[in-house]
Parts: sequence; C-alpha cells; structure tokens
Amino acid sequence: MTAHESIAITHPDQLADLLRQSTLFRNCVFDHADLQDFHAEEMRLEECSLRHANLFNLACDALTMNACILQNARLDKADIQESTLTDCDFTAATFRDARLNLSRILSCDMSLCNLDGANLFAADLTGSRFRSVDFSHAKIDGITIDHADFSMSVMRFKRFARAGLKAVNFTEADLSGSDFSNASFYGCHLTGALVSEETRFDGADLRGAFISAAGIEAASLKGTLISAAQATTLLFERYGIVVADAAQPELQPYLPAITAQP
Repeated sequence: MTAHESIAITHPDQLADLLRQSTLFRNCVFDHADLQDFHAEEMRLEECSLRHANLFNLACDALTMNACILQNARLDKADIQESTLTDCDFTAATFRDARLNLSRILSCDMSLCNLDGANLFAADLTGSRFRSVDFSHAKIDGITIDHADFSMSVMRFKRFARAGLKAVNFTEADLSGSDFSNASFYGCHLTGALVSEETRFDGADLRGAFISAAGIEAASLKGTLISAAQATTLLFERYGIVVADAAQPELQPYLPAITAQP
C-alpha cells in the first residue's frame, strides 16, 4: 500500500481526504494538530510525531502506531480499543476515560500519563513503562504486564491474584490494598514498595522477587513462600541489624580469644 510520507497534518478535513487515498502514514508530523472528535475506520502510523496533538474523543476501529511520539498528546475519551501501539512515546499524555481495552501496548513509554477513568481491561502491556502513573481510577483487570515498569506508580486495591508476574518492576509503587494472593513472582522488584494491612500476599511465591526495604511484613502473608535469604533480610531490616563480615582491626585486641576444642 502506498504511504503518505513526510507531510504535515494539522486539520481534520485534511486528514479525512488523505485517508480516502491511504490509511498508512510514515514520518508524518501531526504536532499540535486539532483532531478533536475525529473518526476513522483505520489508521496506521509509523514513526510519526504527534506531540501536543488534540485527539480528544478520537474514535478509530483499527488503530496501529509504531515508533510514534505522542508526548503531551490529549487522548481523553478516545475510543481506540483493540489498538496496537508499539515502541511509542506517550510521556505525559492524557487518557482520561479513554477506552483501551483489549489493546496491545508493547514496549511503550507511558510515564507520567493521566489514566484517570481509562479502561485497560485485558490489555497487553508487555515491556511498557508506566513510571509515576496513578491507576487508582483505571480499570486494569486481566492485564498482561510481563517485563513492565510500574516504579513509583499508584496501584491501590488492584487485583493480581494467581498471576504469574515476570520481570515486573514495582519499585516504590503504592500497592496499598492490592491483592497478590497465590501470585508467583519471577525476577520482579518490590524494593521500597508501599503496602498496607489490606495488601495480600497470601499463598504467593515471592522467592523470585527483590523485597529489600519493601516493608511487606505489614501485609497479609498467610502461606507466603520466601527464601531463607529473604527471611534474613526482612528480619534484619525489621530490627535495624547491620551484619559486618569481620571486626574492625582496632578492636581485635579487645575481642575474647577463641580456644579450639579438642
């Protein structure tokens, strides 16, 4: 299919005319374009720039984006469910009340995005970054999050029960009230995560998680599996114990002698 290449698009009428010729756009610039309430059956964007674009209430039945930049773009109320978004930069974009359910958001940067009220039901978020994103009012049931980064995000009262979590980064995330019952962790990070008495790790396998400074002892841990090294770390952190490999040299003369037993 012939692609529209290296052109600037700013108005909805212009975009509608181009879509009649081809749905594929490559290296095109939509920066600051006002495309509010735009509807398209299909759009395919490759390496396009949509910085600060107004895509409020966008409706697209088949949206594909690859290696596009949408920093600070506005996608509030967008209906783009079942879309495929790959290697895109959505830093600080807004998705309030957007419909992204059943979408594939792969290896994208969604850091600092506003997802208030967004529907991400059963979305595949593999490899994407959601640093400092508040999911409190987003629907994320059934999501796939392998190799995803949720560091410093807010994920209060979210459900991950029975999930197999692979290389997921929850460093310094707020997991208050979240349910990880019977979940399994493989190469995950919970370092510095915030938990509460309502957070549940009951029956979870945490042996594949880094839990330093997580304070998980405040959560419900009935039947939780942890390694001996993790148990030691939790004990030492709980009581502030510091283990030194050897005594300081200047203290050696004052240490009691150890007599070998026959």
